[in-house]
Amino acid sequence: MPQSVVATLREDTGASEDDPLPLLVGGRIAWIEHALVGCVSQEMTKGRQAVEVSRDALGVLDDIEGLLGDQVLNYARRGAE
Repeated sequence: MPQSVVATLREDTGASEDDPLPLLVGGRIAWIEHALVGCVSQEMTKGRQAVEVSRDALGVLDDIEGLLGDQVLNYARRGAE
């Protein structure tokens, strides 16, 4: 997992260097990326149309969201800009 993600999470939350949460949440972000890219790659390799795959990817994201708890989903949340 890129250390820049962890550094950004630390900065956005004000977490100290010994706080494990940025690393743990960063790990979840890496897992989400890996799972989603894997699903999309697999479907594109089958020759499916990108528009169909992208719609299905949104469903995968919904499933992933259901697997995550509020602490991860709301970690380092920014207000509307």
